[in-house]
Amino acid sequence: MREKAVVVATKSGFAQLQIEPKDSCEGCKACAAGKSGKAIKIWAKNYVNAKVGQTVEVELRDSTFLSATIIIYAIPLLAFFIGIGLGYKVSWIFKIAIIEPFAVVVGVALMAITFLVIHFLTERKKFGDTYSPYITQIYE
Repeated sequence: MREKAVVVATKSGFAQLQIEPKDSCEGCKACAAGKSGKAIKIWAKNYVNAKVGQTVEVELRDSTFLSATIIIYAIPLLAFFIGIGLGYKVSWIFKIAIIEPFAVVVGVALMAITFLVIHFLTERKKFGDTYSPYITQIYE
């Protein structure tokens, strides 16, 4: 995924970029630009040493985006469903009368644990280096 953006700030090897929504973004609800119609701001690695006011191209590889989405959303969702199933099994074994609420609580608890495990096991520096967008070129 490549987009044109304008550098609005720089700091420690990163640049804050402002991306204006395209015509194709209108009506799309996938990100803030489609919902509000306003420009979005992101931080990207500034390998090309872009300066404030310059127009640049920013890229986030599709495979990177997909794997980050799976890590952040799909794994906890899967844990939630496994927790619900586990909650049903445990409620039958221990003869718990309120089966559905118990199963949901177990599902939410397992999902929360999964979020915490992901949070603490992903090294911030390494995760940021792998999953951050980066500036590929400066337009003159």
